Amino acid sequence: MPRPRLPFLVVFPVLLALAPPARAVATKGYILTTDYTSGTLGVVDLVTRTITRDVAVVSGDPVARCYRGLIYVVNRYGYDNIQVIDPAQGFVTVRQFSVGNGTNPQDIAFASPSKAYVSRLGSPDLLIVEPATGATLGVIPLAAWADADGNPEAAHLAVVGDLLFVALGRLANFVPADAGLVVVVDMRADTVYDADPLTPGTQVVRLRGLNPGTAFAVLPGAEPLQDSHLYIGCSGRWGARDGGVEDIVVPARDGRPGVIHSAGFAITEDTLGGDVLDVIADGRGHPYAIVSDAASNTSLVSWDPETGSLLATLYAPGGYSLSDAALDGRGELYVCNSGFAAPGLFVFEAGSDTCLAGPLATGLPPVQIVFEQDSSVAAPAGSDGDAVALGCPAPNPARALARLELTLAEPGSARVEVFDLAGRRVRFLADGLFTASPTPLAWDLADGSGRRVPAGVYLVRAVTARATVTRRLVVL
Repeated sequence: MPRPRLPFLVVFPVLLALAPPARAVATKGYILTTDYTSGTLGVVDLVTRTITRDVAVVSGDPVARCYRGLIYVVNRYGYDNIQVIDPAQGFVTVRQFSVGNGTNPQDIAFASPSKAYVSRLGSPDLLIVEPATGATLGVIPLAAWADADGNPEAAHLAVVGDLLFVALGRLANFVPADAGLVVVVDMRADTVYDADPLTPGTQVVRLRGLNPGTAFAVLPGAEPLQDSHLYIGCSGRWGARDGGVEDIVVPARDGRPGVIHSAGFAITEDTLGGDVLDVIADGRGHPYAIVSDAASNTSLVSWDPETGSLLATLYAPGGYSLSDAALDGRGELYVCNSGFAAPGLFVFEAGSDTCLAGPLATGLPPVQIVFEQDSSVAAPAGSDGDAVALGCPAPNPARALARLELTLAEPGSARVEVFDLAGRRVRFLADGLFTASPTPLAWDLADGSGRRVPAGVYLVRAVTARATVTRRLVVL
């Protein structure tokens, strides 16, 4: 469902008197640009869409993640290090540490401020580091799930609660050699988590597709006992329509044994129209993908996960030009056109698929965009509940206005959304940075377009990097 693009306090005037001044809505995106010889970091203002170029220098092969106000740049092939940039200090590099010569790091994910994990394409081990110093804390061996060359080719990472998901490409000379796997790691014990406790031995998730090469799209369950889902694109063999977007089901952990498993393809490459290069989802209703056809022309498409059908082609500039897309949490989809002829950012309204702006000049071609709040980290409903508290809505049932209170255990990002019982998002109530003090919120029982919602039961969900809490509200 499209979200209005007006500033938060304008869309919800009742919150003007309720919201504490210490809270700040996330307003910045960070753009990695490169010509594969040199690279830079740029900044985009999400309100004005103004771009400030070249605020920092990075490698020619970078990937970035945001965590607790810092930008972690994974400098990949030939660089083999993690570069930590602090926007609050004028985008200075506050530290830079090696992850092993020739290991070709691919991603970084965080368990806490004192522990992070780095996947490395050139190593059979998952590296554990202290992100504040770069010190090595240990490794988790993954060679047991390698293909014949002894290296599982670990790439993309995702966090769901206290579990870390590690995609294994299992390649030989960058060609798929075996079925793709996802290893699940228990971050409390730093051991491989048994994805199927009903089967003897330690099980991992076996994918239907080959070469799981995209970043994960994490979709937390809307209710405490609702399963979470991870989407990942399996491109298979290049040029063959043998892959698709795989749907990994993460059962809600309520004390009963649950099997983390693949539900197969939510949509196939044959339906998408080419090799899947990127998957973007925010809620389960209207995801996106970047695909490459037989002539290596890339396009941005939207699709329906319920029917496995293609909805629309939003943008098809020709050539191998689209490198990344991401949702900013404000209802807008930013797309990187990294073609050398006319590089820049394009902005679409999520849901309606309407182009809002572009091209926005970035200098060097943009290859990735990330936002102040890290969208690669999520939590399943009901996990680590002490991290966030959401008060019961009052009055309940409600006729005109419902108030509730959000409290975080420590300062950080959160979003509060309203869903109907079909799982459709009805309204954003908040999305940004919060203090640890209680934050009053209110819902005027209208949807995103300002229309009053029908009578019925609705779910108000608060999501942080560590937890998800859901409350029920009856509208009369």
